[in-house]
Amino acid sequence: MEKLEAELASLRTRAESLNSRHAAADAEFIDAKSKLQRHHLEADLNTDDKARTKLEAAVAACAMTRDGYADALAEVQTKVADVEQKLAAERSAVERKAASEKLARDLDAVERALPDYLAAGKRFADALEKLHFHHESGAMARFIGNTASQVEVAASFALVELRGMVDAIRDGITPIPAAKPVSASVPVPEPSPPTQTVFMMKSAKYHDHDGRFRFAGQWEDATMPVATAQRALRLGVAVPVTDPKRARLRGTRGGDFNPRAPDVVDLDAVEEPKAANFTPLPTAAPRTILIDVQRS
Repeated sequence: MEKLEAELASLRTRAESLNSRHAAADAEFIDAKSKLQRHHLEADLNTDDKARTKLEAAVAACAMTRDGYADALAEVQTKVADVEQKLAAERSAVERKAASEKLARDLDAVERALPDYLAAGKRFADALEKLHFHHESGAMARFIGNTASQVEVAASFALVELRGMVDAIRDGITPIPAAKPVSASVPVPEPSPPTQTVFMMKSAKYHDHDGRFRFAGQWEDATMPVATAQRALRLGVAVPVTDPKRARLRGTRGGDFNPRAPDVVDLDAVEEPKAANFTPLPTAAPRTILIDVQRS
């Protein structure tokens, strides 16, 4: 293969050089032919035979040079195709040899493991036979015995057939077995963070779960993280979508918003009012007061 690859590289280099020279020779031929044609059209045909002869000789020489390069290029390209075919056949032979040797090694491993498998199955079935009084144990013993017999018979046929494939793959009679497909793990998408839709009574800005800046215009629906939506409801910046004001006000702004306006509420920075913390005063024991009342 190394020898063929070196020969192919040399031939391709030669082909590139010949192709370049052929292109230059063709351009010279076209130029010489154009000069001869101009002579026929403009020169004195009765007195300029010497010049005509010289131009014709130049055209013939250019044509010969061009055709010589063309013939050589065609022959080199044929050799390139031939070497490429030989190299492909050599690579295929190497791949077939490697595949046949791998199959032979795999079959050797199966033949070594098969007696161990059958012996282990027999030992297990014999152990289960001692529990013949137990229905499930007896059923397992019979299943293992039947399976071992079927595997032994099937393996004898399969191994003979596969051994024949080793030589067939090496000789190109049977194609190389396809590689075992690799099961690609499908990534499980992460569940979307919970959101809540509210109706905005004031324009507001906030950050979503991904940290991206969001703007919610007044009298429009806005979908935001649940915690942000609950804060907007508590502050009166928004109301639930079931609020009657939504049906009356929704969309009346007509999209006329300025996210940098001073009245836009920053839901991430605004502080909620704290509830007053009152300490109840102790109550005294009830007292009874006597009042004198004059009777009329």
